Parts: sequence; C-alpha cells; structure tokens
Amino acid sequence: MSSEAIRIYEEILTGKRGRFPRGFWSDGTHLNYAAAAEITKYLVEDVLKWNDDELRDQMCCEVFFRAKLKGMLWTLYNDSFYAAVNNAYPDKYKEWEFTHTPRNFWTEETAIEATYWLFKVKLGMSDEEIIENISRKIFVENRLDTMMHVIYGNNATQAVKSAFRHLF
Repeated sequence: MSSEAIRIYEEILTGKRGRFPRGFWSDGTHLNYAAAAEITKYLVEDVLKWNDDELRDQMCCEVFFRAKLKGMLWTLYNDSFYAAVNNAYPDKYKEWEFTHTPRNFWTEETAIEATYWLFKVKLGMSDEEIIENISRKIFVENRLDTMMHVIYGNNATQAVKSAFRHLF
C-alpha cells in the first residue's frame, strides 16, 4: 500500500513525523473513512501481522492508542475499535467474536442475534442438531460465555429458547 495516508502513517511510526496533519480526521467524509480503513488494514496486516484469530483475541482500543491512532479512533469511531475494524473489514466479524466486547454490549436482542448466528451461521446446524447440542460448553467455546452469564444466568437452554422459539 502506498497511498498518501499510509505514507503519512509510516512517517509517524518511524518518528519522522509527530502526528497526523491538523484536521486529517476531522471532516468525517467518506475519504476520511477510506483512509482510516486503509490504515487499519495496514496496522493489522503489515505492522502487527495478525491473522483472524489474533485479531479477535488481541484487538482493543489500547492497540490503536499504542499504534498512534487514538485521534482516528476518537474522531471517526467514538473510541470504538470494533467500528474501526468493521470499516476496514465490512461485516467480516461480529462484535461478540472479540475478546474485548464493549461495556454494556449485551442485551436480550444482541444475545438472540448472537445465539442464532452461532448455531445457524457459524456452526451451520439444523434445528435437530441445535436441540441435540444445547450446552453451556458450546457457548463458552465460541466466546459467548459473558453473554450466557449476563443475559441467561448461564442457562444454555434459555438462550436457545429465546433465539429459536419455534423449536420449543
């Protein structure tokens, strides 16, 4: 990648430049978001050299702060690392796939969406397979243990009942 945004960011990382130019992120146009997506990808793929699992395990706001991207994160994404990642990799990841989900993220609605996604999209289970495989373990193995605790009191059956009312 050799865009102007990447060139400036490389200069910041090497110490040749102290920060992004004044107002670089401030107008909130699609060009800012395109540059931010390009820089986020550059950070993940070229600087950190993370694969998908490392990204899910380690990404958080602090990573952007240490990488001298606090202004970008704050100005364009209201300090949401997920919003930055989603801009760079549209719809590739769900918020609940990350080790660090935002505070107060879990609601009944997000829990239903995550439960449905887990069984139907990620695991590709039929209705019969879902009923056969209800367990807290399947949620824990797929990073949904906090959801289970916060929303369903660790009751896997209740989580599945909420997302798949037609099965019960």
